[in-house]
Amino acid sequence: MEKYDVIIIGGGPAGVTCAISAHNFYPDKSIALIRKEKISLIPCGIPYTMHSLDSVDDDTLPNKLIEQAGADLIIDEVIDKEGKILELKSGKKIAYDKLVLAVGAAPIKPPIPGIEKKGIFFVKKDRDYLVDMKAYSRNSENIVIIGGGYIGAEMADEFLKAGKKVALVEMMKGIFPTTMDQEFGTQAQQILEDAGATVLTGRRVESILGNEIVSGTRLDNGDEIPADMVIVSVGAKPVLSMASKFGLAVHPNHGIWVNDYLRTFDKDIFAIGDCAAKYDFFSGEFSNIMLASTAMAEGRLVGSNLFEIKVMRKFLGVLGSFSTKIGRTAFGASGLSEQNAKEMNMDYTLGQATTIDRHPGKLPGASKLHMKLVFARYSHTLLGAQMYGGDSVGELVNMFSVMILNKMTDMDIYNLQIGTHPMLSPSPLVYPVINASVDAIKKWYEYKPKKEDK
Repeated sequence: MEKYDVIIIGGGPAGVTCAISAHNFYPDKSIALIRKEKISLIPCGIPYTMHSLDSVDDDTLPNKLIEQAGADLIIDEVIDKEGKILELKSGKKIAYDKLVLAVGAAPIKPPIPGIEKKGIFFVKKDRDYLVDMKAYSRNSENIVIIGGGYIGAEMADEFLKAGKKVALVEMMKGIFPTTMDQEFGTQAQQILEDAGATVLTGRRVESILGNEIVSGTRLDNGDEIPADMVIVSVGAKPVLSMASKFGLAVHPNHGIWVNDYLRTFDKDIFAIGDCAAKYDFFSGEFSNIMLASTAMAEGRLVGSNLFEIKVMRKFLGVLGSFSTKIGRTAFGASGLSEQNAKEMNMDYTLGQATTIDRHPGKLPGASKLHMKLVFARYSHTLLGAQMYGGDSVGELVNMFSVMILNKMTDMDIYNLQIGTHPMLSPSPLVYPVINASVDAIKKWYEYKPKKEDK
């Protein structure tokens, strides 16, 4: 019977990153990564397999990364465990010293009558499933997308580019409802509508019409939307069947219970990525945010601390740093939105700035960049950032993530020494990161406390 020092179950970003980290910190240890899929996909690229990419196979996660980590790739499925021995579907048995679960999440299937009909698809990390989904979309003219989060909006954008008639239905009051304030969702909605989409917010799909094959959807107000195809994108739930079978403690809605170092109640088993319970960076409460960037941060942390704590830091919780592109406009957010801050009863100040991301603004590729920052009123600490504009948004989000994690204040940002270039950034005179902070600082000086604050 084979034995490995480290076995990782799951071949997504969390599992692969963990294998790389484990090899870097423990080069003498033997590592195996077990996954049931012959081909592993890049999760964030899945919407773009529908049109922008020629083939689903253009969105694959290279096996070379696993080989470079010195790990053995085993295509099989773990079906049971006895002690520290895993039983595989093939009949093979493999022993381990340390085990990492990175088995991900599965799409939520809402209890909508008719959801089993042919022509209903979910956003799955399954190569063959997506090949069928892409083929089905080519013969579909009217596509309804249920769910207005990032994936739903990206799917809508892709199908619009493919010349389809698209309707997007979101039960909350705007798209990107949990991560961005309404004005940003409204901007994205306008882009989709200008491209020909019908966007319905504050509406719920009550049933799916048709006999064996979908023909449309009926909304809660009685309206009907014709559909040859329906995409369901209403979130995901952690895969917990394996953890439960192994006797690990799980929360049915949030994932496998882990400590600050992602260790389960079994000292030799860790859980990372979408299957592991997440905690909010600000409140410490459960978070349902599932991101590849978070999964990879967890993979790096666990890989470095498998046999002893080499990296003396805790996983501080999910910050939630997002970016996407709808049409030609990029959207990004990190940390708290204003709505989040209100819901958490935080005392906050806003800073906003709008400028052009080139100087002079008539240079090729220039676009309007709008930014909204949320600061804690009394500590002046940056709590969140939201923006839309050109492609620079993608890296600005990462910069704000670093600022928030390091508890930078408005004055810290005001004193930044920045690098700018006409073809790459806004003018230093109107640099929006600093100008939005200045806007917040000015409001602080203008602030008049309420009587109850005195």
